[in-house]
Amino acid sequence: MICENVIYTQKKLAQRYGISIAALQRWYPFAGIIKPKKRGGYFDGSTVEIADIFYVAVKIRRLTFKEYLQQVIPAGGLDCYLQKVNNMTLYDFLTKHISDEEQANEIVQVVIKRIECHEAYKSASTTVTSIA
Repeated sequence: MICENVIYTQKKLAQRYGISIAALQRWYPFAGIIKPKKRGGYFDGSTVEIADIFYVAVKIRRLTFKEYLQQVIPAGGLDCYLQKVNNMTLYDFLTKHISDEEQANEIVQVVIKRIECHEAYKSASTTVTSIA
């Protein structure tokens, strides 16, 4: 499985989430997104990952911006928050506890694949370390 690292302009990132640029800009302080310094600059892969998680929290888990800032961030992220509050991982939430329509969402699919990629990397890393 290949994990992609794509960069986006502000306009393309807003389109990715189906929101306006102004709405995306309102996400910045809550999600911890740093706008590129250069006009017309690009968001790197790590910023897109942050935005994807924020999207899942707000659109799929239906948290408010304030709840995200006051509860999810201090908990250590959405995965830790879900484990603490709902006794499930983010992966379990996205694969077992949301509707089929929500599971088919492009952003949800990307987050699921990213988690699977991360787990595959951790597993391979652990195997190599234990052999050495």
